[in-house]
Amino acid sequence: MSEVDPTLAAEFAALAPWVFQFRIDGADYGGNISALGDARLAQFWQFAPEARRILELGSLEGAHTVQLAARPGVEQVVAIEGRAANLRKAELIRRLFGAENVELVQANLEETDLQQFGHFDAVFCSGLLYHLPEPCKLLAQLPRLAPQLFVWTHYAHELQAKEIRNGLRGRIHTEGGPDEPLSGMSNTAFWPTLGSLLQLVTNSGYHTITIIHNDVQHQHGGAVTFFASTSDLPLA
Repeated sequence: MSEVDPTLAAEFAALAPWVFQFRIDGADYGGNISALGDARLAQFWQFAPEARRILELGSLEGAHTVQLAARPGVEQVVAIEGRAANLRKAELIRRLFGAENVELVQANLEETDLQQFGHFDAVFCSGLLYHLPEPCKLLAQLPRLAPQLFVWTHYAHELQAKEIRNGLRGRIHTEGGPDEPLSGMSNTAFWPTLGSLLQLVTNSGYHTITIIHNDVQHQHGGAVTFFASTSDLPLA
């Protein structure tokens, strides 16, 4: 491994603390979690290999953003994040990785009208839905924005589902609020059951769902990876 650049290390230190780790010129900077080789990126490209314009929801520090943008043929990634502190980190990462096709936007996804950002080929939504008090409001917008949707999220197990919201079964999850960088912007979130989540996605306008992985034993609760499309699956 290469030696750390003191000037670059100082830039990272000025924005600390970091969640993700970034390898630059052979040296590691930032946090302890590396997004290099993240299976979710490969899964996204498996189902949306021709995506040119991508909407990323909940971009945090830009660890996935710059990798999405580096894919040959990608013309633009619009990355939306609610916290200014995270966006300052993402801007540093965008600059260091030369990702000129990235547009960083600060917006609260609990209340933002996403139509203002135009139309996209695909939405990349990893680690966001389970931070929202009303995930139905966000999901209802997405089919009008993009025909393809990739999601990784937690969900409530059936025995935990004591709450009903908008006809969906689930549970309330306590969030850290605006001052906690890995939480949603509200103090609580609603985790639907897997069945209610898939119902919500199809009701929003996505006709087909492919479950890529269902991790029922995830340490923080059930976790599912799926891809949704507004198109019907072709007949065999």
